[in-house]
Amino acid sequence: MTDTLDAGPHGPKGRTPGAAEKVLLLLDGFTRLTAAGAPPTFTELVTASGLAKSTAHRLLSLLVRHKMVGHVNGTYRPGPALSDLAAAALGLPVDRLCATLLPYMVDLYELTHETVGLAVLQGSDVVLIERIRGTRRAPLRLPDRLPAHNTALGRALFDTTYSAATACSGADPRGGHIDALLAEVRRQGVFTSFGELIPGVACLALPVLDEARKPVVALSVSGWTQSMDLVTVAKHLRSVALMAGLALLTEER
Repeated sequence: MTDTLDAGPHGPKGRTPGAAEKVLLLLDGFTRLTAAGAPPTFTELVTASGLAKSTAHRLLSLLVRHKMVGHVNGTYRPGPALSDLAAAALGLPVDRLCATLLPYMVDLYELTHETVGLAVLQGSDVVLIERIRGTRRAPLRLPDRLPAHNTALGRALFDTTYSAATACSGADPRGGHIDALLAEVRRQGVFTSFGELIPGVACLALPVLDEARKPVVALSVSGWTQSMDLVTVAKHLRSVALMAGLALLTEER
């Protein structure tokens, strides 16, 4: 696709791309820009795709209407239909993932009474496809889309061999005891974030793996650091994530 993009809106050797190819040009540029960092703007997408502004605007409107991309505050992000398409490529539609793993999310909620999430990776973001809100203290209001680089969910989905020791950061508002708690959580191989996205909120996450030992989705438990029993939650998360993985392996596709 790179040669086509470099060739501009008329494609290689001056050939004018057809309507379908223009959509692919736009999606290719969108994917590369999204994976590189911040959600792209309209101008960035025009430059990356090599399309005329009027064509890019018309096609983006079409993609937004069909929920392939979302338009938020002047930038474009992957939409829910794109999530479904990515999951379907694995033979695991989002609705089926949710139906299969929801009982395990309920188990995890019953064990912790904290907010439980299920997320997939989309470019440089993680997208929550299901959640159960916790009942401890004030309710958490987590966004549906989170940057992967500074979240426990993103760390779990990007690389399951990522060092848990380097994945733990932030300060414990209780003071004094965080090092011992984190050491125990690290020993369990759990990915964590502490106050990096929302001050005072801790998140623990683990991937749910397929038969190739690749992460399909990630399970998380989030709560207020002051009241969350980190070590106990990590133990429950580890056991439930293992059972959820076994459920995916036995699920007929």
